[in-house]
Amino acid sequence: MQTRVDDVAHTTPIYSLGEAAHIIRAPATSFTRWAHGHSFRQRREGEKGWTKPILSGVQSGRGYTVPFNALAEGFIVESFRRAGLPMARIKPAIDVLREELGLENALLSEKLKTDGAEILIENGERELVVVRNHQGVFRDVVEQYLKSISYRDGFVDFLRLPAYESADVIVDPVRNSGQPTIARLGVRVDDIVSRVRAGEPMTDVAEDFGLSRPELHSLLVQAA
Repeated sequence: MQTRVDDVAHTTPIYSLGEAAHIIRAPATSFTRWAHGHSFRQRREGEKGWTKPILSGVQSGRGYTVPFNALAEGFIVESFRRAGLPMARIKPAIDVLREELGLENALLSEKLKTDGAEILIENGERELVVVRNHQGVFRDVVEQYLKSISYRDGFVDFLRLPAYESADVIVDPVRNSGQPTIARLGVRVDDIVSRVRAGEPMTDVAEDFGLSRPELHSLLVQAA
């Protein structure tokens, strides 16, 4: 059975680096480093090294280089950062998941959780285990993190974007080419915002799409 991680819709590049970073509200420079790695100077030898990418499947070059899977991975990394995890903990944990536990698409796995201090994974006994040291922890507050993610076949299927607050906006690679979309309407956010930018009264736009004032306001704030 085909899974979300190898589905063509989830692995075909449909975003530029800057567009993907904007959608998940991550710094563009950070997203680029996650996608391609970055250089660093080794302290002892004084030589330059290069870190491995955190995101998977991002192509080199310009234009559309980022598939939905990589955008979802970036969304999860940014969620970890907003939960208070430093990159110094995130990257080693991802390396363990990929190399030791054999999960190449570790960030997309439904088993992945976070408690705001460590990255955890759910084992076969449905216990949460700290990735870095394999110690068991309690399942207390982990459910509040990554709650914007919908899974299918054990991997990320689509995302809800919490930044929009009042509006239910999703990113789904099989809907509107992965562009932010009003879930219940199936309409791209850009299609709604562009009408307001073109000078149409907000009340008319809201009425045409059946949006409440808070919903439309939320779309406009995020598009600013």
